[in-house]
Amino acid sequence: MNKRRIYPEGGQELVEFALVMMIFLVTLMVIFDLGRVTYFYSAIQNAAREGARYGVTDQNVANIKIVTREKAVGLEITPIVTITEEKVQVSVEYEFSPVTPILNILTRKNSLTLHSQATMYIEK
Repeated sequence: MNKRRIYPEGGQELVEFALVMMIFLVTLMVIFDLGRVTYFYSAIQNAAREGARYGVTDQNVANIKIVTREKAVGLEITPIVTITEEKVQVSVEYEFSPVTPILNILTRKNSLTLHSQATMYIEK
């Protein structure tokens, strides 16, 4: 005769689910932060390129900085403009703050400095 156990074994699945769910959520948050880094880097790279492109036609440093800031929509950037006789160079820096605590641990600080630079030659 087969006797069933008196003690149910249903709690094991719940513990395994909780452990796997924690790993899954942390991985998802890291992927989210890496996507944000990629987006912000692309935005500052585009802003630097557009600022340098504008600088070829108008060598006014204040106007180049305005155009560069406008192209980086929603980001607080610090454009640095260098103009010589033959080229315009625009450098942009942005402090990125990750949401995931794991990225803070890996970088050993609370922010990453993203940097992009664009150079365009003035045609005469």
